[in-house]
Parts: sequence; structure tokens; C-alpha cells
Amino acid sequence: METNSNTKSTFSGHETFACKSLWLKKGYDFVKEGHSFNDEDAVVVLGVGKNMVSSIRYWLRAFGLINPENKTTLLADFIFDIEKGCDPFVEDVQTLWLLHWNLIYTNYATIYRQIFLNFHKERKEFSKANIFAFLKRKNLDKAFSGMVWNDNTINKDISMLVRMYVSPNTDVYEDYSAILLDLNLIKRISKDLYEFNYVTKAKINPLIFFYAVHIISGGAQVVEFDKMLELSLAFCLTQSELYDLFDQLTTTNSNITFDNSAGEQLFAVKQDFDGFEILKMYYKSEER
Repeated sequence: METNSNTKSTFSGHETFACKSLWLKKGYDFVKEGHSFNDEDAVVVLGVGKNMVSSIRYWLRAFGLINPENKTTLLADFIFDIEKGCDPFVEDVQTLWLLHWNLIYTNYATIYRQIFLNFHKERKEFSKANIFAFLKRKNLDKAFSGMVWNDNTINKDISMLVRMYVSPNTDVYEDYSAILLDLNLIKRISKDLYEFNYVTKAKINPLIFFYAVHIISGGAQVVEFDKMLELSLAFCLTQSELYDLFDQLTTTNSNITFDNSAGEQLFAVKQDFDGFEILKMYYKSEER
């Protein structure tokens, strides 16, 4: 499975614009038509301002939909191809789960992986100041490579993460345009206090979860339970929800087993799966 993982830590690049619902499709079509984000007429073709052109390119990279050479990835084609794409206009909440996972896994936008997988282990409730302190500490521990720390840049990334996931408490329509809001993964408790939302988040389909298992394990036949716990952080799953997903997967496919006996927790897959075949199982199912 192709990804855009990179070793260099990246903060900023979004030009303070949250990714809007139709930007990924717009950017995908732009690239497929042979355009370059550096073209003088990019603002005209995309119908947005210059800074938004840069932002669209950034989000395509962050979601793992284009590679460093600005070519579309296989996942981008799977979702957005106008003829064969499974959900070109991102109308299915499961596609949002898929994009959320890829945003974390691709790790182009460093803050999302850090907050959902690492910071999340330490706190369920938090403020922006808590996130800043965590990232500052990670930076002092040299967790970030190839970057120069800048307080202003980091604070902008923190504000962007909040805008991408937290439903605003305003009546301004534009504030509700961020693509991942419907997942309801982070909710506001008070003016500047938030929490990872385990209770009223959107429900993830077992096959989308299984796709993430397949990717994070490299298609291994036996998956370490620690990997599952990492996914539970990424998707804000309780242990009960995690076991329920296992039950649904093992019930629907005899080649998938989960052993929770004798002190061992082993998730095993007895056949070779292709990541896209797993996704097709969902997008062709009657559950949509």
C-alpha cells in the first residue's frame, strides 16, 4: 500500500485554511488534468485565491492523496476517480474515517499523529496550552527532525487541528466547512477545554477498521495487540467497542480470528488480503 510517509517533521503549510469538504476532489481533478500548483493560472483553474492554492496542495499531501512529485496516489484514485471512485464527493462518513486514518498514518502533517497517538495516551481532556506544552516537550526531547521550532507556527497548527475536528459554536457557515467535523472526534467542553469524544463520535464500520489494521501491520497474519491499542487511540474506541469490532469481523469472515484466552490477545488473519480489496468489501456492501 502506498503512503506519503516522510521522516521530516512538518508543521504549517495550510496557510490557516482548514480543508473544506470539496477541496480534495477539486485538487484531485486539478492534478489529474495535468495542471501544476505552480502554474500561473492555478488560481483561475481552481477558482480560489493564491494562498488557498497552496493550502489545497498541502491538504492533498497531508491526506496522502498526492506524492512529493504531485502525482495522485492509489488511494486518491480509489476514492476520487470520477468513473470508478468509491466516493468522489465524500458523501459517506466512512470515507471521512478513511481520510482521518490516512492523515494520521501518512504523517506529513506531524501534529495529527502526535496528538491522536501520543498526546492522547496522556490526556483525554485538554486545552490548547496542554497541546503546546506537550509538543514543546517533544521538541526538547528531539522527537521532531528537520524543523526549527517556532511558537507562532506551532500555535497555528494547534488552532488548525481544533478547527478540523471541533464543531464551532458560531452561526458562521464558513466555520462548519472543515471536512472532518462530522466524525465528532473532539468536542468542546468549555471556552478552551476539549476532550477526545468516545461517546457521541461517528460509528466506524468494521471493514474500515480492518483496512487500518491491515495497513498498520503491513498485512501480517498475526497482529500484535499493541497495534490494536494504537488504533483505538486513533479512532477514539473504548475497549468494549474494540472487542465489538473484532466480533463483527470474526463473525463475517472465518479467516479472521481473535483469541482473548489464556492471557493472550491475538488477532490473526489466515488469508492474504489486499488493502483495496478490504475497502471494496465495504463500498460494495449493502451497509452503505
